[in-house]
Amino acid sequence: MNLILSTDSYKLTHHAMYAPDTEFVYSYFEARKGAKYDHTVFFGLQYLLEGLAGTAVTQADLDEATALSDVHLGPGLFNQAGWQYIIDVHGGRLPLEIRAVPEGSRIPINNVMMTVVNTDPECFWLTNFLESYLTHVWYPSTVATISNEVKRDLATYLNIQGSDPETINFMLHDFGYRGATTDEAAAIGGAAHLINFMGTDTLPAMSLAMKYYDADLDSLAFSVPASEHSVMTAQGRAGEYDVLDQLITNYPNGILSVVADSYDIYAFVNEVVARKEQILARDGRFVVRPDSITAKHDTPEGLMLWIVETLWDGFGGTTTDTGFRVLNDQIRVLWGDGIDPAGIRHIAYHLHSNGFAVANTVYGMGGGLLQRCDRDTQRFAFKCSAQRRGGEWYDVQKSPLDASKTSKAGRLKLIHRVGETHRTIPLDAEGDDTLRLVFRNGDVVSRQTLSEVRERASIETGYRDM
Repeated sequence: MNLILSTDSYKLTHHAMYAPDTEFVYSYFEARKGAKYDHTVFFGLQYLLEGLAGTAVTQADLDEATALSDVHLGPGLFNQAGWQYIIDVHGGRLPLEIRAVPEGSRIPINNVMMTVVNTDPECFWLTNFLESYLTHVWYPSTVATISNEVKRDLATYLNIQGSDPETINFMLHDFGYRGATTDEAAAIGGAAHLINFMGTDTLPAMSLAMKYYDADLDSLAFSVPASEHSVMTAQGRAGEYDVLDQLITNYPNGILSVVADSYDIYAFVNEVVARKEQILARDGRFVVRPDSITAKHDTPEGLMLWIVETLWDGFGGTTTDTGFRVLNDQIRVLWGDGIDPAGIRHIAYHLHSNGFAVANTVYGMGGGLLQRCDRDTQRFAFKCSAQRRGGEWYDVQKSPLDASKTSKAGRLKLIHRVGETHRTIPLDAEGDDTLRLVFRNGDVVSRQTLSEVRERASIETGYRDM
């Protein structure tokens, strides 16, 4: 990666647009008012900081950037001297200080989550040059937020329905690898999901979590044997149940997930019930996976209720202390087609309204988790709020007619007192800053493990009001 070119074109020219006596530029990152979710789970900065650590720019990088810029923008507009200064004086290390909330923190919108300021007055232009690169934290933070929203919904139902709260850890599975834009997106987005849940089929996420967050493989993420349509249809329509019998025989232990709608979902579920004795003879759980709606049940929640009711009639189960029916522990249902947080809420509410516990279900989310979001989902913004010129600090603020885009002024910190929510206040006001120093002059000075991030996210998740 050539860091000099990891930005928007116009930022290559901004060094000449500041006041001549500018020494320091101070900026912050937040999710603005109007975001889809009222809190943001912050995650992924540690991964991005690795791209800034150590010798971040070389003479070869500068030569490449100069050649490109002279053609792309025109000769002499690029800040060649500024980057040469960083190479010559700082050895290619970035004279920059970054402070941020601990990853996994669940922060109310309209609050500072990261601040950035240069440490060498000759490099005042560097702070906002890196806006584009650092703003990429929006993606893993948005995925972590989406995943966390689902966790809060499901945890609330488990709590109300009297089900085992530990069930939550495997109720949302990441099916997003094939639908992600790139391997890198799948990896960092999938890792963001893993701070909330322990189920994934996105293997690159595991590799990233181990490399950048020191994740312990033994407790990182898990999956199960699962069929797909190429398996279930290999012997044609007449052979579908032969395949089903083969799977039950070949996988006598553990969880086995079987896609059920290659031909007729209703007939397949009834065939599962007809194999009750074989399924109960397994040492593990059999999961029925519908993969599409039908003319008879044209919503996922309608079809899921029919399947759960049918399996209840066939396999029986137990009733929680609060009166909700839970299927025999060896049978469950998974919905994983085109689902998003709203769709999961619909299914959970529909089952709840009909006396069935959400613990009967598992969910797989692909595009809805890793792809169906953008920077505007949480309205992320990186804005300058203060500058030091001629030895004196001045507040800087954007205040357009669209009040939702009004930015903060001054140098900032985030406080979190017991019994109160997080709150952004001036840096010199009373209160301990929860923003931690994470990067200074080329060094990542504070690292967190995935275990620590998970624990923090879990503590701050909580339940919803129903």
